[in-house]
Amino acid sequence: RVSFEVGIYQLGAKSIYLTPKEIQIGRGETVYDTAKVLSRYLDAIVMRTFSHDTVTEFASHASIPVINGLSDLHHPCQALGDLMTIIEQKGHLNGIRLAYVGDGNNVANSLIEAASIMGMKLSLACPKGYD
Repeated sequence: RVSFEVGIYQLGAKSIYLTPKEIQIGRGETVYDTAKVLSRYLDAIVMRTFSHDTVTEFASHASIPVINGLSDLHHPCQALGDLMTIIEQKGHLNGIRLAYVGDGNNVANSLIEAASIMGMKLSLACPKGYD
């Protein structure tokens, strides 16, 4: 959350944080209604949620950009940060071979997608105990 808020501030915008209790999705308000209402007030939404289906449903009903800040299946902003770090250190992504050791989770899923898109070679090691 901090990285998003700092980045938003550095770009000259203001952020607001809505707790799960304040959103009310699943407790009286539908994803559809919440997406429509928040689209009227905000310029973009960074959504961190346990369910990737909630992110995709929300995005399908919102009229503003919806950024997946983290879900159970994907963590694309972390993958982008990882790629940016590689570029800062190596100057490029061409021909990079990346090894990932850890939980075969949302971060691993997003790295698989990012490496594929960028033409990188990615090796995963997700041993027992990292889940």
